[in-house]
Amino acid sequence: MNNQVGLKYQGSKFETFLKYTNEKENSSVVLGKILRKFIDKDGISFLDVGSGNGEFLRLSLNRIKSLKGAEVTLLEPNGDLIRQLRLNVKNFPSDATVKIVHSTFDDFVTDSRFNIILTSHPPFRRNELSQVFLRMLNLLEPNGRLVVVLRKKDDVHKFRTTFKAELLKDKSYQSLTIDDAIETFNELAKIKPLRISTFIANSELHLPIAYNMEDAISIIEFFLNKDWEEIPQDIRKAVLSFVSKKNGVFHLTDCIALIEKYE
Repeated sequence: MNNQVGLKYQGSKFETFLKYTNEKENSSVVLGKILRKFIDKDGISFLDVGSGNGEFLRLSLNRIKSLKGAEVTLLEPNGDLIRQLRLNVKNFPSDATVKIVHSTFDDFVTDSRFNIILTSHPPFRRNELSQVFLRMLNLLEPNGRLVVVLRKKDDVHKFRTTFKAELLKDKSYQSLTIDDAIETFNELAKIKPLRISTFIANSELHLPIAYNMEDAISIIEFFLNKDWEEIPQDIRKAVLSFVSKKNGVFHLTDCIALIEKYE
């Protein structure tokens, strides 16, 4: 089985997806409100694991009045996104110091500890979550906070789970959701004192099936991590039927989990 399905970045297709959804904007409003409660002192340290092009965090931080002395580390493994990050950091709040690190989380080496760690839609496999989240918790300062953004079981989850299971020929396949993360943190809470809170951000995706099929196909390719011509014809037909029945409208639900560590 190809465990990499859905785990690699597809830049242009992701950018096409963003053209037809308000997900980033709506989720950044919720994240900004959360961060505003805790970025309440000078010199706070912040790690963003898997920053993408940096826009999600930038939009969130722009909702905070003061980031005086804040040190923000943007960790991103993809070379194309690193180039975008270097262009986008000039738009980050001017009172924060921003550092870009071109690395995977596995290869990230640091002696620093952070007040806040963020990871949004992380590409980790389900069986990696315990190890990855435990390391993130260990990178936090005492009383630090970890923020994890993942989907609930929304329309995109249903779409991915249905058709990736067919592509992988694995009926047990399930797209990763916030429920998997919360289950992991509940287990970790047995060995570490944690408080877990969740917040919801709703949005919509409008696939342009009626007027721009090329973009609609690009978004479908992004969700399935597969080029359209590589998808068997019967699955293509089923995909288009699924989208048409929803009139191209997908309801999206990001869940933002706040994990507070007490020491």
